[in-house]
Amino acid sequence: MTDVSSQVAAVHLELIEAVGAALASSKSTATADTAALLAIERYREDGWNDLAKALRRRLAGKTVDASTLDEEDRMILAAIERATDEPQWLQHVAEQAEVEAAEQIAALILAATWGERDALAALNEMREAARAAGVQGSTAHAFVAIVEGERRLDALLESHENAQTGLVGRTLAALALREQDQD
Repeated sequence: MTDVSSQVAAVHLELIEAVGAALASSKSTATADTAALLAIERYREDGWNDLAKALRRRLAGKTVDASTLDEEDRMILAAIERATDEPQWLQHVAEQAEVEAAEQIAALILAATWGERDALAALNEMREAARAAGVQGSTAHAFVAIVEGERRLDALLESHENAQTGLVGRTLAALALREQDQD
């Protein structure tokens, strides 16, 4: 079986959950099948044609030749198979991905606090993307506030109502460890 990256699984979590749920049920339900087909169709519309075709075959109970798929498609298919066989695994994927992301973001924040231009630009781009999407008080906004010196989780969450609590908290913890290592 293809190794399943927690990051890839987390990015495609909605699709994996929908198709996995449709495949896992002993009796196919119209609701689960419809949710899976809608998720697959969104991927097809976004250009994931080979994956969409493979997933429709899999839902129809047919075999899928994974060798015809690219690496990411194979990882998504493997994640769906694993989620079907081990539903509890999928519950841990998002948390594991959040931990990994927090480590990377903490490194970015630390670099930004030292004045590294690329790190500052990356964080600003994240904040601007959230703002352009109409999201104020986002996780990206909280990250910028951390660069500016705020380190209290309660204050960050209070002033950034749309921030992801877990990711902000894990990022603060990872940042504190990195800052301790620098002392």
